[in-house]
Amino acid sequence: MKRIRSFLRNVWTAVKSPSGCCSDSKAVDVVEPFVPPLDLLSEPDSDSRQSGVEPNHDSFKFLYNAGEMIGCGGYGRVFKGTRKFDDKKVAIKRMRKTSEDLYLAIPGHPKPLIAEVAVLLMMREEPVSPYAIQLHDWFEHPRKFTLVMEYPEPCESLLDFIYDNPQLDESTARLIMRQAVQAVQHCIEHNVFYNDIHADNFLVKKDTLELKLIDFGSGQILNSDGYDSDVYIGVKFYFPPEVLTEPWFHPVPVNVWALGVLLYEMVNTCPPFQNPKEITKAKVRFQNAKLSNGLDTPSSL
Repeated sequence: MKRIRSFLRNVWTAVKSPSGCCSDSKAVDVVEPFVPPLDLLSEPDSDSRQSGVEPNHDSFKFLYNAGEMIGCGGYGRVFKGTRKFDDKKVAIKRMRKTSEDLYLAIPGHPKPLIAEVAVLLMMREEPVSPYAIQLHDWFEHPRKFTLVMEYPEPCESLLDFIYDNPQLDESTARLIMRQAVQAVQHCIEHNVFYNDIHADNFLVKKDTLELKLIDFGSGQILNSDGYDSDVYIGVKFYFPPEVLTEPWFHPVPVNVWALGVLLYEMVNTCPPFQNPKEITKAKVRFQNAKLSNGLDTPSSL
């Protein structure tokens, strides 16, 4: 076993060496991802709480109860939960560590953090926004991360809300759209590029129509110089033309385009473009005949 471990460490050192492949990226401050060594994989799944700069060793199981699963995908799994000392309802997100994880270095933290935690901590800086989900706590385990976030209730995804309420009236769409714009603007003001705007990444409170931007797993540090088009992650219906036709894109115009697509989807119950060819032509045809003249124009996007 000692020889095997020594061999694996030598391979890992060779992979990390400057003589290996590298890329020149201006988009984010990227560091090598964490890959658990062989001997760590056999250790107990202990955890370290990291609610601020300095970690302590309170156990997740001592502080929180996890309940039923409410979401599952490539991002991990999300569960309903409660905080034990006050029974506050929370959302608990579990993410398994992989060799492709992106880590970011941010001010005030002694070591790089997994990207979603990094941008959520940046979003937590004052002033906070009521339109973006807040991170309460996070824990790093040998093989996974656990994020504890606020859980607005009763709520549903904006996508479900749109399809449960076909062709929303303009006053409701205006109320939701104003909050979506404020959420994205808050990201920009906190130096965060939200790289995946679409209806399923917003939650709507059913009783008040309050909006929350969620799932910052695709978030990056804002770079006004732009990004390589290959790193764009959004849903294909929300792709901006420049990502399909140009080697480089800029974050603010991309966010504006995605918000325009979101507005169209709310009042038409379908996205404006179905394929890359339609996106690059950017010819908007409204499906809802009841729209006002102010909204039923291409300039509204």
